[in-house]
Amino acid sequence: MSLFFIIICEDKKIFVSLQSDNWLTNFKKAETMKYLQSVLPIAFLLVFSNCQHRPTLHPCLSLTPEAAQQIAQSHGKYPVFDASFEYARRTADEALAKPIDVPVPKHAAGGYTHEQHKNNYYAMYYAGIMYQVTGEERYAAFVRDMLLEYAHLYPTLGEHPYKGSPVPGQLFWQTLNESVWLLHTAMAYDCVYEYLDADVRTHIENDLLFRVAAFVENGTEANYATFNRMHNHATWANAAVGMTGYATGNRDLVDKALYGSEKDGKSGFLLQLEELFSPEGYFTEGAYYLRYAIWPFMLFAQTIELNEPELHIFERRDGILLKAVNALLQQSYNGEIIRANDALKKTFSTQEIVAAVDIAYWASHDPQLLSIAQQQGSFVLSSAGITTAKAIAAGKAEPFKYQSVLYHDGANGENGGLAIIRSSKASDFMLVFKATSHGLSHGHYDKLTCSLYDNGHEILTDYGAARFLNIESKSGGRYTHENDSYAMQTVAHNTAVVDCKSHFGGDYDTSMKYSPTIIGNLVVNDSKQPYITAIVSATDTTAYLDKHVRMKRTMALIETEETEFPFILDVFRLTAPDCHTYDLPVHYNGHLINSSFPAKKNGTVLYPMTGNYGYQHLWNEGETTLTTGNAWFTILQDDRFYSVITTVEPTAGAKVFLVRSGANDPDNNLRSEPAVIFRQEGKAEHVFASVIIPHGLFDPNLELTKGAQSPVEQIRVIETTDSTTTVELTLQNSKKQIILSDEMMSSGY
Repeated sequence: MSLFFIIICEDKKIFVSLQSDNWLTNFKKAETMKYLQSVLPIAFLLVFSNCQHRPTLHPCLSLTPEAAQQIAQSHGKYPVFDASFEYARRTADEALAKPIDVPVPKHAAGGYTHEQHKNNYYAMYYAGIMYQVTGEERYAAFVRDMLLEYAHLYPTLGEHPYKGSPVPGQLFWQTLNESVWLLHTAMAYDCVYEYLDADVRTHIENDLLFRVAAFVENGTEANYATFNRMHNHATWANAAVGMTGYATGNRDLVDKALYGSEKDGKSGFLLQLEELFSPEGYFTEGAYYLRYAIWPFMLFAQTIELNEPELHIFERRDGILLKAVNALLQQSYNGEIIRANDALKKTFSTQEIVAAVDIAYWASHDPQLLSIAQQQGSFVLSSAGITTAKAIAAGKAEPFKYQSVLYHDGANGENGGLAIIRSSKASDFMLVFKATSHGLSHGHYDKLTCSLYDNGHEILTDYGAARFLNIESKSGGRYTHENDSYAMQTVAHNTAVVDCKSHFGGDYDTSMKYSPTIIGNLVVNDSKQPYITAIVSATDTTAYLDKHVRMKRTMALIETEETEFPFILDVFRLTAPDCHTYDLPVHYNGHLINSSFPAKKNGTVLYPMTGNYGYQHLWNEGETTLTTGNAWFTILQDDRFYSVITTVEPTAGAKVFLVRSGANDPDNNLRSEPAVIFRQEGKAEHVFASVIIPHGLFDPNLELTKGAQSPVEQIRVIETTDSTTTVELTLQNSKKQIILSDEMMSSGY
């Protein structure tokens, strides 16, 4: 039972909760109290009800009046939080010192008008916060004047003139950016709501906020489809429209955001929580796009929690949003998000993850998140940020526990998965084994691929995306053509390629239908298996469905007393009814030091590799026909050596290629990165059994080199079946036989 005064006067409606003894603190301006005194004699009504919707006291989105007061009172107590506040103040003050500039849209990402509209929403957002914390009306006046300029401009706009997106915006070249603008602008408007006169609010809402929300939600057929998709663009759109609804008291917008355009629950934000995450919190588009989507997910969730706590948003699906934040942090190495699918270099100090971690702590009070916030070195200026900063100052932080973990993919966890294996012997050694679904429009054709991190570096690399974010001269800041023709293609990844064609023929619709199968579970520290610290395995029978090729990859973390560092045993088995050419690319980061095959480069003329599906973008720097059962190469990265040793069958036609990306790239859109391709020709069945091992030391200061030769000298496949492979490793002083079987994965992580 709740008790409210509902005070009604002309076109104004103010709700005052009497549940709190100190409710007057919700009204920070003396003018508000004078207004209440003037209208109280006119009309008041006591209402007893179990109201579904809470009264609106502004600000009511990510910042609350109480939090603004706490921020004001915290000055000088929390230096890192103060630094975040001062950054926001400088940004706002710099904007206030310049004439308001709301240009007619013209440019793509990185261009002048694009960047100006982006700067404007940040300026409004920070100015709104400054008004709430300092009470200085110049900040509110700036937000008001900027909003009025946009209210004048927006009704005159049509489709953005830069034709670079199937879902074009009006302020921006794509509607996604319109959603980001609206979300920040809604928070700014929320902060100055009480400052604005009623007629000004009406003008801003009708001619700007509701117009942008309507455009984002249903302005075009493409926008309607996007708003109701299961995709990170829809997350932004739902959050922006919903937060606008909460800020303006427009329930229609809130319901559309939560339940979809038709308000039937068949789309919308709540359904995204059910369908875009696996039960463990893995986001189907991968870590890089979870990094982007987690921002609106958490901001909107916090808004929902503040306004409609009865929805229990942070408890849905057993705390799926909090699991997602944890999963995102687990998918990082030295603070950098792993590269998978369309990924660029990003750390967890980005503003998106800073906000997510602060809100996750605000919602859960998990002390491990505080250690991440400490490393991030900044805070969001909201209820969540000040709560997190105060907890750190109180000494509540605990170290974040990085783990070996298997994340299943798909809403029900039935679409493959991604394994992260970390060594307990060497804390900075990490293997990523990716056997997920395609990952929506940002996915790659890379079933059963892997990447390896060690000693602070990515050693076996994933190319990520071919994109120059926000650089207008590079395809308008969008993905370049080479993203489709190379970065997405199978040969750009550390996985098998059959007959030089990408998985699913590089066809998106086909790839979206199928997923690999994880065999059993990720097994960690099973005492029954000597030398094996962790093991994971997956199969795929669909990537080359027309050729009936079955791919099976098992990867194990091996630790022995005879090797200084942990290493990876990788068994990749390919079987088919007919003979094929099997390629295994190994993309690496380092300097090629030595190899078992002649590493001579083509001296005067370079030619691209033959074919398409990404091969056309690889320079053939040299090739060799192999004559022994093992082929190996050693690289140097920083102060450590790494060797890759792989089994081949020379009598059946085995070759190795030294390649480098950058061929057929007239606009220089590709990074120049090396790889070795092991090729087995004319085989129906073949096993690439490999060891990837760190070793030795190189110290240029002491002019010291030791252990430059791999401690594993040879690998041999003794026996292989559909379910079991036995390999023999020859070390410098011993031989070790290791059995990898499906049965091993049955015990479970």
